[in-house]
Amino acid sequence: MEEVSERKHPIYWFDDGSIIIDVEVYQFKVHNTLVSRHSRYFSSLSARRISSEPLNGVNKCPPSESSGINRITLDTNTKIWASDVEALLQHLYHDVPLRKDSSIAHVASLLRVSSPQQLDYPVLHESVKDILQGMFPTDPASFTHNHPLHDALPVATEFNLRAARKAILYSLVTTTEFDISNPTTREDPQNSGANGNRSASKDESVAQLESSILLDGPLTLSAADSEICTILMTRLIEYFSPVLFTAPAASHMECTDIFADKWMTLVIQPAIDNAGVYKPLETLRLIKEINWQKLGLCASCAAEKQEEWTEEQKTIWNLIDSWI
Repeated sequence: MEEVSERKHPIYWFDDGSIIIDVEVYQFKVHNTLVSRHSRYFSSLSARRISSEPLNGVNKCPPSESSGINRITLDTNTKIWASDVEALLQHLYHDVPLRKDSSIAHVASLLRVSSPQQLDYPVLHESVKDILQGMFPTDPASFTHNHPLHDALPVATEFNLRAARKAILYSLVTTTEFDISNPTTREDPQNSGANGNRSASKDESVAQLESSILLDGPLTLSAADSEICTILMTRLIEYFSPVLFTAPAASHMECTDIFADKWMTLVIQPAIDNAGVYKPLETLRLIKEINWQKLGLCASCAAEKQEEWTEEQKTIWNLIDSWI
C-alpha cells in the first residue's frame, strides 16, 4: 500500500506556533501555551519536557531538529482522530463557538478529544456533556423528536449519558423502520476526508456488516442496540396496549359513558392508523389534546383525566430506564 505523506493542516499551521502535533496524515503547528493551559495531558507533557517515554498510550517525538520546536505524534490506536483535533482547535482559537445549537458532529468530536482517555480537558469535557444532554428532551409530557438521533447514540453510550441515550432510543423505536434482513454499513466518518483515506480491511468490513442493521437514515445501528430497540418496542406495546384499548372510567357515570362512546373513534382508531400503540408519549399527548369537555365531560372529570394521562406519560418514561 502506498504511504500517504504528512501534510500541514490548511488552517491550523501557524508560523509562530511552538508545538507540532502529528495525527494521521495532518500536522498542526499551534501554540503550546494555548493547547496546554487547560489540558492535563498537554500540561503533563510540558512538565516532562517531551520525553521519549509513552504517556497515556500516546506516542511523543523529540523536538524538531531543524527548529527546536516540540513535536508530538498522537497515536490513532487511542482513537484520536485529526477531525477531532481540528474541532478542539476550532474551539480553543474561538473559530467555532460551542453552543446549544452546535452540530452533533462537532459536539461529539469535542466530547471524545476532551475526555480523560484522550487529551483530557476536564472543564471543557463537562461543558460539552452538558451541551449534548441539553439537546434532548427530559419532560415526557412534551417530548419531541426534534433532536439529533443516530449520530448521537454511540457517543451517548460511550460516555454513559443515560438521559440522552434514552431519548435517542425512544425516538429510534418510534420513528425508524428497521430492516434486519438486509443489513448494511456506512463509511465511518473517521475513514475519509480530513482523516487521510483510511479504509477498513475486508475482515473488518464483513464483521461490521454482520453486526449491524439498516436504518431508515444515513447510519446503521449495532446489533446490540438493535436488540435493545426491539426489546423496548415490545415492552412499550405490552405496557401501553391495555391503556390504549380500554376506555377509561370517570368519577361520574355520565362521563364514563362518554368515554365508552367516543374512545374507539377518537382514540383507538387514530392510534391504529398511525402506529400509536408503540408511541405512548405521543398518543397520550393527542388524547390530552381532545376537547373532552366539549364532548360532554364535566370539568372535574376532564381535569382528573388530564392529570392521570400526564402521570401515565411519566410512568412510561421512568419504566424505559429498566427496559433499555
